[in-house]
Amino acid sequence: MAGAARLDITPPPGLDLTGFIARQNPSVGVRDPLFARALVLHRGNRDAVIVACDLLGFSEALRDAVRTRIRLATGVPGPAILLAATHTHGGPAVQHLQDCGDPNPAYLDELAQRLTAVVSRAFAAQEPATVAVGRGESSAGVYNRRTPGDVTDPAVELVRFDNAHGKTIATLVNYACHPTSLHHDNRLVSADYPGLVARRLEEATGGTALFLTGAIGDVGPVTRGEASLATIGNAVAEAALATLPQLTRLDDPVLDTAGGLVELPLLPIPDRTEWLRLRESYRAAALAAEAQAQPLQAKIAWAMTRWVETMFERMQAGTLRPSVEAEVQLISLGDVVIVGVPGELFVELGLQLKAQLPARQVLVVGFANHNIGYIPARRAYPHGGYEIAEAYKYYGYPAALAPEAGEEILAAALRFARRDLQALNAGA
Repeated sequence: MAGAARLDITPPPGLDLTGFIARQNPSVGVRDPLFARALVLHRGNRDAVIVACDLLGFSEALRDAVRTRIRLATGVPGPAILLAATHTHGGPAVQHLQDCGDPNPAYLDELAQRLTAVVSRAFAAQEPATVAVGRGESSAGVYNRRTPGDVTDPAVELVRFDNAHGKTIATLVNYACHPTSLHHDNRLVSADYPGLVARRLEEATGGTALFLTGAIGDVGPVTRGEASLATIGNAVAEAALATLPQLTRLDDPVLDTAGGLVELPLLPIPDRTEWLRLRESYRAAALAAEAQAQPLQAKIAWAMTRWVETMFERMQAGTLRPSVEAEVQLISLGDVVIVGVPGELFVELGLQLKAQLPARQVLVVGFANHNIGYIPARRAYPHGGYEIAEAYKYYGYPAALAPEAGEEILAAALRFARRDLQALNAGA
């Protein structure tokens, strides 16, 4: 059984956008609407819910509130609910990102209501369905932004659900490129290129199209602007549309869910002396930038000053943790596995998941149920860079993830997949 629905979640102009510290907030209008798209699956005694939202990411509080509401409305338990954000940088602030926009409490409450409503509609719309899978390719306008010429993932992973009359209920499309075609100078609400992909698939198929952003930690658009959005979005949409007629139907796939929490270690946390040194260094940099009329540099330095002060307060309170809790979630449909990871997984880690999981097709879904920031591959650490040396500060952590964190995500996914397979075999 499958049911799908979509619901507008576009915020009104005047709310803060998020994703770029260089952006001048608030938003001044809407370029294109934001949507929440839901797919509800049922087979035997199993249910699963997938929600794709045109948002940067979920906070733990928002995730928990939405899952609770969905459970009360439908009876589907939290661990079977995958809340995925596309990671558009043209959406409203909904989670903490230091000095990159403040979440609006009224919008967050309305958002939780709308996400519950769209799932309830999909739940009520369930009907007998078939499942077909396949894969296209697209690389237009995309590159490894840390090391041009290095690895990317061109796969356009597709899963389609049709009703008994052959009409498309929903399509899952999974692709790995940062939705940052529109840069920091954009102050209009936008779903970026994933919105274009979803819209074109919905127009062509008549069903709901859920865009699931993949392992994009080090993959992004070659250029920025409207032309980049059109290039990437249309290329992915064309690849998907060309592949849809060639999908392979699955024979009576079994639905199951698995997953759990993983503690990801951080690099060593600064001591008291180092925190004080960092605070003075950032304050001095902020004052110097102001004196030299460099507003962006001043904004960044003041943001880092506030980050240090927050970390220092937590250190004094004894609440700084040496690890980050991450949820890894699996939804399996026969020989297809959807893996939810709560952040910006580097692309080679996503490719390793696809290669190592015992499945015909693997959809790696980033920004699932939370957004803890970048999860780099081990070989990236010696080269430093924003994703390793700076980004964790904006997300509110005292140190970056340790090099083994990405490997622990992979190990957890493999462990949960084996347990899932063993449980299915035992049931059979």
